[in-house]
Amino acid sequence: MTDAAHCLICDSTNTAYFLAARDHVTGSLFALQRCAACGFVFTWPQPSDLNSYYPAYYRRYHPLLLRFLKLMQEWKTLGPIHRLGPPGRALEIGCGEGWMLAALQRHGWRVLGLERTAASARFAAQELHVPMLVGDTTALGERAQFDLILLHEVLEHLPHPLQTLDECARLLRPGGRLVVEVPNLDSWQFRYARQHWVHLDVPRHLGHFTPASLRYALVRAGFKVESYHYISFEYDPFGWVQTALNQLGFPQNLLLRWLAGNERKTLLTCRGMLMAILTLLLTPPALALSIVSWLAHRGAIMEVRAIRCG
Repeated sequence: MTDAAHCLICDSTNTAYFLAARDHVTGSLFALQRCAACGFVFTWPQPSDLNSYYPAYYRRYHPLLLRFLKLMQEWKTLGPIHRLGPPGRALEIGCGEGWMLAALQRHGWRVLGLERTAASARFAAQELHVPMLVGDTTALGERAQFDLILLHEVLEHLPHPLQTLDECARLLRPGGRLVVEVPNLDSWQFRYARQHWVHLDVPRHLGHFTPASLRYALVRAGFKVESYHYISFEYDPFGWVQTALNQLGFPQNLLLRWLAGNERKTLLTCRGMLMAILTLLLTPPALALSIVSWLAHRGAIMEVRAIRCG
């Protein structure tokens, strides 16, 4: 663990305890600190070895569920991108299996994916034929070489988010666009459940953004925020259901772990059957709450589109 708490955005040491949340994988308790200078909330202390907190089943869902997630993401994110104008050059940082880049490639974009390890990059390169680079943004070298950069469900995992945004500004041409998607700490879900919120996901999520703190970080890095979007069919209704189950006393994120294949025998137990029944009962109000929260700009997930200034 590291020691002195300092803000991951403005580097201020003027921080205060915000709340404590438990990791659903290890059971360890982690504190969240809030920066008095810029309002950013972050997990502290940061684990010295984050890899040990990522289980083998992390984000490995049933193929049908993955297909749904992909369709929703293409509709929400890639649809507006296709309307921006002629295809250019796109980079996705932390692209996972690379399916978003593969979709852009089919529409004429020249793409590149960036992953931390060769194992992570292998599927995108071999199965989807997406050009991949293993490492971080410093390996890219040349300035102003991209028209579009995607940071989807990545920024909250990084120990130095402002440094990553600075690198994005360096790599984008003036007028190029950055699309960032992160959980929204200003959401109704968080306000309702606080430490039981499924999307808090400590310690894997090191940064916890509100619209204001994300705007502050983007402006510091040289971006102008173009728009906020809060609709997330793939994560918001599920977030309400799982968060409610957490509040009702079920093991933390049990439904999420079952969907990832780590709790296959759960449904054969009385607790599992009760969870299944409650999931069915909670789904209609979860859909309704999601829609109302989107209209109020209080959705659990926010996608921010920004333009590189200069």
